[in-house]
Amino acid sequence: MTDEKKYPAKNPEMVEGPYYASGGEYRSDIRDGSLGENLELTITVINAEDGSPIEGIDVDLWHCDAAGVYSGFDTDPDEVPSDLSNGQIPTNGDTFLRGKQTTTADGIVKFLTIYPSWYVLRTPHIHLKLFESGTCNLTTQFYLPEQLTQQILESNADYARRIEQDTFNQTDPVIATSPGDFENTWIEVKRGNDGYIGTASVYITPGEVHEPIHPTPGQIPPKGGRLHDKPVR
Repeated sequence: MTDEKKYPAKNPEMVEGPYYASGGEYRSDIRDGSLGENLELTITVINAEDGSPIEGIDVDLWHCDAAGVYSGFDTDPDEVPSDLSNGQIPTNGDTFLRGKQTTTADGIVKFLTIYPSWYVLRTPHIHLKLFESGTCNLTTQFYLPEQLTQQILESNADYARRIEQDTFNQTDPVIATSPGDFENTWIEVKRGNDGYIGTASVYITPGEVHEPIHPTPGQIPPKGGRLHDKPVR
């Protein structure tokens, strides 16, 4: 009798957030001149049932810039938003820091982007939607190590803000309220020749269909987030 091999649990479903609506085009370099520390991000999509890479998955990625702004939306990242509902209508045609890539036979996609900043109510994070044959299999988010984040925010003037950061990994409300295993939500980051190099894996179950998670209407998380017991880096 052989031992049954255990693979990491699928990545947790998380809220899509209000700033997805403008989507992204198929491209690897999504910077569009955005200021900040370069981040070369390699993502591997893996079958949670047998540990094999999955080819042909469309990975749609988006995040805010060094000032906490999302392309397509004229919101103030230093103010508590009035509406956190999913699928808000874009207010401009910008598409910086948005893009799609399709996984190779090795399950890999690569993006050249920047290290994301924070905005009121949220710690720095990267959004992803994974599509299998045109159907959304998973909506989730990636997070970054707190110590490195603070080093970048303090040393690079592109990340300077008029207010102090209010939410961190240990108090992020999405981490606090999302069920599931968070081990695969972290990007491993190291210094590169021209910025930083990040690697991460997404475990999915083929054939599943994403069930949207929507915030409770009218509910705004407390400023500063909420302390939680999820393991963070």
